[in-house]
Amino acid sequence: MSLNTTLADITTRLQQNRFPNEQAISQGIVLRVLRELGWDTYDANIVWPEYQTAGGGRADFALCHPPSKPRIFVEVKHLGKAEGAVEQALLYAFKSGVPFVVLTDGRTWSFYLPAEPGAYDERRVYKLDLYERSAAEAAEKFRHYLANESVASGESLRAARTEYHNLNRRSQAKAAIPEAWRELVQKRDSNLIEILAGAVESKVGFPPNADDVAEFLGGPVASKPPPSTTVQPTSGSKPVPASDPTASAQQLVINGERFNCPTAKDAMVTVLRTLANSDPSFLERCAQHPHAQGKKRRYIARTPEELYPHREDLRDFHEELPGGWLVTTNINNVYKRKVIDLAAQTAGLKLGVDIQLPF
Repeated sequence: MSLNTTLADITTRLQQNRFPNEQAISQGIVLRVLRELGWDTYDANIVWPEYQTAGGGRADFALCHPPSKPRIFVEVKHLGKAEGAVEQALLYAFKSGVPFVVLTDGRTWSFYLPAEPGAYDERRVYKLDLYERSAAEAAEKFRHYLANESVASGESLRAARTEYHNLNRRSQAKAAIPEAWRELVQKRDSNLIEILAGAVESKVGFPPNADDVAEFLGGPVASKPPPSTTVQPTSGSKPVPASDPTASAQQLVINGERFNCPTAKDAMVTVLRTLANSDPSFLERCAQHPHAQGKKRRYIARTPEELYPHREDLRDFHEELPGGWLVTTNINNVYKRKVIDLAAQTAGLKLGVDIQLPF
C-alpha cells in the first residue's frame, strides 16, 4: 500500500471516529505512517516506544539513527488535544538534546524545532491537517520531514531549519490572511461565531442569538430542494406528496430515505435516531467526537446533568435517543447543524450528499 493510499484510508477512518484513544492513534495511524516512510517499526532500537527522556518524562516514540540515538521525538495525543501538549513535548526534547519534535493527534501533525528562540508556538515549522490537504499533498510533507532516508542524512532537519528562518514565511502567511478570513466567513465557522458572540456579550452583558451572528457573517445557509418524489412514511412523520408546496422546505433526506421535518430540531433528532438504529455503537462514537461539545457542555450525553452541568433550569430541554442517550435541544440552528455534521462524519456520510437538510 502506498503512502498516499494509507493517508486516504486514515483520513476516512478519522472522519468515522475510529480512533477513540491515544493507543489507537499510535497503532492505527502513527506506526502505519512511519512504516510507509521507511522506518522499521518492529525494531525498538529504531522506533523506540515510551522513550525515557532526560527530563524525567517519556516520549511516545523516539525515531533513532543510528540505533538507540534519538533524532526525533513523536508525541501522540487524543484527537483534539495536541495543542495543549506543546510545552511538555518541547521541554522533553530540549532537555534530551533532540532537535526535532512531531506532535500529533492523528489528524493534525505539527513539526517543531525545540531549540529555536521564541515562544513555544513560534517554534513550529509546519502544521499539517489531514482534513485540509489531499493525500498526495500530505504524503509530500511527510516525506519531506519524516522519511527515514532524509532523517538519517540530516536533510530533513536542515530543510526544517532553513524554512524556519526563511524571511518569506511571514509575508506568505500575511498574504494568506484575507483568503482564510473569507473562508471562515463563508463557512460561518462555529468557532468564529462563538468568538464574535462572546465579544458582543462582553459589551452588552448578554449573548446574541447565534443565528443572528451567522446571518451577519454571511446570511442563512441555503438548502437544495430534493428531487420530486413522494415521502415514505416513517416514525413520527407523514407522507408528503411532491405536489405539496411545503414539501421541499420540510424534507430531510438520509441515504435516499425522506422524512418530514418542519424544524431544525426535528431534523437533528431524526438524523441521530436513524443512524443509531442502524448502528448500536454510533451514539457512543458520536459522543466521543472532538466537536461533540461546546465550551461548557456536551451536545450528546447519558444524563441531563452532562448536557447542562451548570444550568439546572435547562435540563428538561433534551430529546431521548436509542440506548439511553440524550441530545440537547437548547441550541440554535447553527449548532443543530453542527451536531448533524459531526453525526455524518461519525457515520462516514457526507453532508449535502448522503444527508440533505431542510434548513
